[in-house]
Amino acid sequence: MLKELLVPAKQLPFVKKFSGDDDCLGTFLKKSVWNESALPDVAILGITDDRLPNSASYSDAPDAIREQLYQLTRFDTSFTLVDLGNVKTGTEISDTVAAIRVIAEELCSLNIPLLILGGDQSFTIPLLAGIQKNEAVLTVIDDRIDNLAKPNHEGEDIFLRNLSVESIVNVMAVQSFFASPESKESFPEEFNGSLFTLGELRNGLREMEPYLRETDLVSFDFGALKLSEAPGQTRNSPNGLTGEEACQLAWYAGISTNPVWFGMFGYAPAKDPGKNGAMMAAQIVWYFLNGKSKKIDDVPLDEAVDFMHFVVQVEGIPDPVTFLRHPVSKRWWMEVPSPDCDLFPRRIPCSRKDYNKACKNEIPDRWWSSFNRTY
Repeated sequence: MLKELLVPAKQLPFVKKFSGDDDCLGTFLKKSVWNESALPDVAILGITDDRLPNSASYSDAPDAIREQLYQLTRFDTSFTLVDLGNVKTGTEISDTVAAIRVIAEELCSLNIPLLILGGDQSFTIPLLAGIQKNEAVLTVIDDRIDNLAKPNHEGEDIFLRNLSVESIVNVMAVQSFFASPESKESFPEEFNGSLFTLGELRNGLREMEPYLRETDLVSFDFGALKLSEAPGQTRNSPNGLTGEEACQLAWYAGISTNPVWFGMFGYAPAKDPGKNGAMMAAQIVWYFLNGKSKKIDDVPLDEAVDFMHFVVQVEGIPDPVTFLRHPVSKRWWMEVPSPDCDLFPRRIPCSRKDYNKACKNEIPDRWWSSFNRTY
């Protein structure tokens, strides 16, 4: 491991003094050690550098979230976790960014998903780069994107501008009064993905699952939550996701068939004297871990003989569209033509709603989006 780039969890003041019963996640984590012959299912990593624009007060975030997370219930012992500690703060912010990318590359090469605690959402860039995947899928959970239209603006709101052009970006929970009509209209084409307002998400929370199923990294901004439920925000806005909705999204990310990474960014402990926000952040990431501990590998491979197949002829598409449903997980997949597939078509996550739409002779939006990205 890259020990020179980390402050180990066991050296952190809170971890040293933590004491809990056997059911506490922290008790399990304190006993966990890095073992090259038995790699963990998930690794936890904190980011304490707060020198990026608008990111003051984030330095204590990882340990503040840990303090609450360690108190929550542990998982089955067959699901293994390791707390790597915090990334060492470099002499320059660029050194920290480089260290994060190196750590991400190392863990990606070992196929170990990361749970990232703290820091500015701009750290999404080195994390996604470290995954080293062409057409990596990023899901951003945030309340605004309007600063994309302001070229001279600095801060985490425009980190999307610095992503690889090959990245596929989906954004969830955007509040309409924070997003200009122009940016909402241009987003799908510019970032090869989909944008969902808070109202759209709330009216179809389950429809977010297929997008999270194919995600490589979830970048969650703490400011996406209702301020009354999540103190510790640097941007004051009364509306937003409820804690239950955020936990559900995190759980969907956890049960993904992809080795999804999850980053909890933008929490400021100085603005959370009662530590309620820290507990909210901890519960959200706990649900991500809970999903990881229960995920089912139900990706349809080759003939997908274990799946139920439904073939639907849709007007406007030359060949019928085949839908697949796993009998245990009940999750749906949809076949989309691709020039890269020789024997078997490309299969993308979808929902029963997409199948029902096809049965009504309507082309599902997810099918169109995938088709247009390919051709």
